[in-house]
Amino acid sequence: MHVPDHMFHDPAEVVAAAGAVAALTAALRPRRAAPAAGDGDGRTLVAHPERLASQAATAALVFGLQMVNVPVLPGTSGHLLGGALATVLIGPRRALLAVASVVVTQALLFGDGGIGALGINLWLIAILPVALAAAATALVRRRVPHGGFLATASAAGIAALLAPPLAAAAFTGFHALGGAARVDVGELAARMVGIHLAIGVVEAVLTLAVLAAVAAAGERAVPAAALVSAGGLSVLASSAPDGLERVAGDLGFAVTGGGSLLPVGAEGNWSIAAAGLTGAVLAAGLLAVAAVLVRGRAAAASAPAHNRPA
Repeated sequence: MHVPDHMFHDPAEVVAAAGAVAALTAALRPRRAAPAAGDGDGRTLVAHPERLASQAATAALVFGLQMVNVPVLPGTSGHLLGGALATVLIGPRRALLAVASVVVTQALLFGDGGIGALGINLWLIAILPVALAAAATALVRRRVPHGGFLATASAAGIAALLAPPLAAAAFTGFHALGGAARVDVGELAARMVGIHLAIGVVEAVLTLAVLAAVAAAGERAVPAAALVSAGGLSVLASSAPDGLERVAGDLGFAVTGGGSLLPVGAEGNWSIAAAGLTGAVLAAGLLAVAAVLVRGRAAAASAPAHNRPA
């Protein structure tokens, strides 16, 4: 689902980028009243989501899991988007920052998604999946206020199932507005949503598996899972085209990304593992920097007016 630069005309990429910046700014705007640990509902699977270590571990986990493409349909693979998983672990606002950090790291260092298409990828991989998960968890918790982990996991599973087809539908909408390839929008929508609904099943299963592990072993399972996925499972990733690549091939338009600054696969499995671990650390580091900046803005906004710098 990582969109390369050539797939959309420049105006569409600019509009998407401006919208993504506006959405991220609005979501991360400092609040006058300090939110609860769960970003409003007070419930996250991680006990202390406000800690930078918890947020960084979540970003590393999402990065690692996104490296693991698994077979979905014959000739098609898919990977986790991670919005639902991150939302339940650390809350929606922090999840948005974590997944966005992953998307930026992938574009800048791995050539996974174009720089020009970064705004589109932020919508497809970070903003929409996290918004969907936030809405699903809030709805379930209102309807089942004492549902505990089962209710939370159910909401996460539903959001994880629907996030890939939602992103696929959004991709089709972007393409209708400014896509470079000449394809029938109806056929593109049917193929994209259909394949990504199957990918959503995989996303839901992986999300529930990780949440169950964290519920059983505690939040120390988050960095452990990040290490295993980025440094171990990544070498087992399927080489089959992902959903977008499969649809592009079927409809006759190419998906080619930029080159990676890291030698992914150049020297065999060890380089894949090394690149995965390096990327996970860098995504966690970018998240930490961004979180500190957001925290600083929040502190400045909550300070009494007479204590603020002129």
